[in-house]
Amino acid sequence: MPLTSVAVRTSPPHHTIGTYAESVFSSLHRADQRRWAETYLHGILFADGKKSVRGIADSVGIFRANQSLQQFINQSPWKWEPVRRLIAQHLQAVRPTQAWVVHRVVIPKRGQRSVGVQRRFVPELGRSVNSQLILAVSLADEHTAVPVDWRIALGGDWCTDEALRQAAYIPDAVRGRTEGAEIMDMIDEMRSAWRLEPAPITGDIRHFPDAARLVGRLVHLGATFSLQVDGGFPLAGAGRLQALMHTRTACHGAERDAPTVRRLLDQQVQHPAGSVFDGPPGEGAVGRGGPSCRVRIVSALARPNVPRSGLQVHPRPLKVIGEVHQDGSTRYWVTNMLKHSIDDILAVNGVGLRGWRDPGVPESEFGLRDFEGRSYRGLHHHLTMVSAAFAFNALDGGYGLGRVGEDEG
Repeated sequence: MPLTSVAVRTSPPHHTIGTYAESVFSSLHRADQRRWAETYLHGILFADGKKSVRGIADSVGIFRANQSLQQFINQSPWKWEPVRRLIAQHLQAVRPTQAWVVHRVVIPKRGQRSVGVQRRFVPELGRSVNSQLILAVSLADEHTAVPVDWRIALGGDWCTDEALRQAAYIPDAVRGRTEGAEIMDMIDEMRSAWRLEPAPITGDIRHFPDAARLVGRLVHLGATFSLQVDGGFPLAGAGRLQALMHTRTACHGAERDAPTVRRLLDQQVQHPAGSVFDGPPGEGAVGRGGPSCRVRIVSALARPNVPRSGLQVHPRPLKVIGEVHQDGSTRYWVTNMLKHSIDDILAVNGVGLRGWRDPGVPESEFGLRDFEGRSYRGLHHHLTMVSAAFAFNALDGGYGLGRVGEDEG
């Protein structure tokens, strides 16, 4: 039986968590905050059932733990950014990062009072759902992804209804932004404020309403990326994009209109010029029938024609890649990794496709969806502790854990 990416653990000696907690929670100024942070982390990692504040409190066996943990998560004014920075820096110091992965997480909710909850259309489900929308960026390698930064998407009344905002303790400076803008804010923070070692940015942005704008901003930033996009992704991300089709002589490219990636790559399939090949899939090109399926890889170049002004440098061409599977489905990517081989690009894409969650093992999310409070501060505190749990799980060198799906004997 194959292994999954999720570990099922027995509790290691308490000092193992204590040493880790001492490092990543060192920005918390008060000793009681650091103590309850470690307690909450221990509960997220090892408590059975729902990882809500009450569920964690019931699992730790400490007198009045529920009251103290409620205070620590929902009322205490500790800053989450320094904790997230230390988690990310601690992780990068031990595990090389292969990619930064962007995530879009929809959390169904009952009621309307929890921060960010509204009825929204969820493309992944094809219907409207009362839900929170959480955005995240992970540090990932071929084995695991650890979310280290988070944003809560706010829209509708959460941007304009002051009574609603005050009830959830949303800071005045926090207003609704597009999903792509929230992702860029996290990337800027991780690059500039946290000074993390950069890595290619990947992930699925098919359902981002401003996916094209996000790609354009990454081009301007000079960040390396390979992102999964919808077939209707317009080749006009930061301006007007045109296709540079390969020619058989490879002496020049003929510019042709190609308003979407699907149309561009369809042209390549019909008129191949050396950029279409069949081969065994890499990590990022696994057919729906399993790793043994062969995938046809199609690629073409596209150049963003953005206005030039001041010191702005005209962007280099982008590569559009299609993975054509045996069942006829196609997965589309846009990347600026022009100096990398297709295999290298597909390996990065594969990191983005795996994400962090095993659908069959709820524990693989470490309580991400279990927060029951209503406040902006409380949810950010809980998400920070979820990051700490993901990182500890990734950093733990195998002490006391077996893997889901591992054959016994």
